[in-house]
Amino acid sequence: MEKKILVVDDEPDIREILEIYIADLGYEVTTAEDGLAAFNTFKKEGFPIVVTDIKMPGMDGIDLLRAIKEENPDTEVIMVTGHGDLELAIKSLKYEAADFITKPVNQDVLEVSINRAFEKAAMREEIRQHHEHLHRLVQEELRATRHKYHRLFEASPNFISVQDRRLKITESNRRFKEFFGESEGLSCYRAYKHREEPCPECPVTQTFEDGASHQVEAVVTSQDGRQFNVLITTAPIRDAEGKITHVMEVSTDITEIRELQDRLTSLGLLIGSVSHGIKGLLTGLDSGMYLLKTGFSKDDKDRLEEGWDIVKTMVGRIRKQVLNILYYAKDRELEWETVEATAFAEELAGVVEPNAREHGIEFIRNFEDASGEIEIDPGVAHSALVNILENAVEACIDDPSKEDHRVEFSVRPEGDAVVFDIRDNGVGMDRETREKMFTLFFSSKGGKGTGLGLFIAHQMIRQHGGDIAVDSEPGQGTRFRIRIPKQRSETEGEPAAG
Repeated sequence: MEKKILVVDDEPDIREILEIYIADLGYEVTTAEDGLAAFNTFKKEGFPIVVTDIKMPGMDGIDLLRAIKEENPDTEVIMVTGHGDLELAIKSLKYEAADFITKPVNQDVLEVSINRAFEKAAMREEIRQHHEHLHRLVQEELRATRHKYHRLFEASPNFISVQDRRLKITESNRRFKEFFGESEGLSCYRAYKHREEPCPECPVTQTFEDGASHQVEAVVTSQDGRQFNVLITTAPIRDAEGKITHVMEVSTDITEIRELQDRLTSLGLLIGSVSHGIKGLLTGLDSGMYLLKTGFSKDDKDRLEEGWDIVKTMVGRIRKQVLNILYYAKDRELEWETVEATAFAEELAGVVEPNAREHGIEFIRNFEDASGEIEIDPGVAHSALVNILENAVEACIDDPSKEDHRVEFSVRPEGDAVVFDIRDNGVGMDRETREKMFTLFFSSKGGKGTGLGLFIAHQMIRQHGGDIAVDSEPGQGTRFRIRIPKQRSETEGEPAAG
């Protein structure tokens, strides 16, 4: 792979600094002063990596990113942004930017980001070459004898299925059956996507239409509920007259690779989020401390109370943000306390109920006094359960199909555990959403969600030795059943496995 990089920035000084930095790392650097010039240069010369500013006149960094990805999806694009452009930076990640770094650009951070992008591109190329090799091998075997084809088909470490034009599975290999069961006669999207209709831009359908091989990355669910990131490659199967009768779909498990990529990609997001979020919270703290200082000096009780309320609010928000980051990093142990379950539930309800009432949502409490005591980290469990309660309220807010909405929060003992039951009659979820809801960066809220809340809440409950069961149907609402042991075991409190 050629070690050349295209640098785009409308500010000559920054463009020159980036060029010097990157050239010192041993790369051949080409520069462009705006998005349109950069895209024209990209189409002529091609670059494995592009480093671009986000805010530029004319074609900005986001438009350039989308144009480059449409021209060559394998190109890695690193976004350069100011601290005030966090939303644009997050938006760029959704358009498959490799990373983003903030101004002023740190040379070490830039080097790490570029090296990571090259490693990712090399990994993708290796996977592509592997699939091309496998595709050629399968085609050769198909042109040889049925016996050789069947041996390869059954022995492959990948998930392989053969589908007809109706997307019905006509044959599958041993590994496919091991994970997804006997699926002959089922539609592919039902067998391992649990959908009721074909997937958008289905690669099998595309191969039937143009006769070419197609690749797409997807998440599939096995018969025992496990999820796998797979790289799907399709290949046409032709009869003696050259007509496509079936399509072979070969899915390679790249779950570990994808998890690593998600970790690397989210590192920039975490850094940016911390710096931007803490800056705002510290500003709030300064305001509260000022009110306290002037309240003492003027002996103004109202000002003292107002300042103290602001300080408590800001400290609470800082604690919540730090807890989320620590749990995502999986390096924080719980601070156990024994609390009365009903009183703890009342505290949770007191946080969420005002927001529900404000939106005309009935909030129902059903707490059993006999719930007893429970050993938890109150701050952590509070964050997890409030997150789920807030999701229930948002599900009602987002549901225009009903006039009356409610959230019911109940707590009861169940053997050696306490069960927190949260029900709503909001929008509900389909099966695909239910299976992905605890996945990092998965959000059903579009641009309003980060995909971190339920993922972190799930991690927190698991660290307590508990579990979450979800029952939901579109339009019928959702029920979360959170079960937490009353007493911790020796292994609980250790960071939850991802």
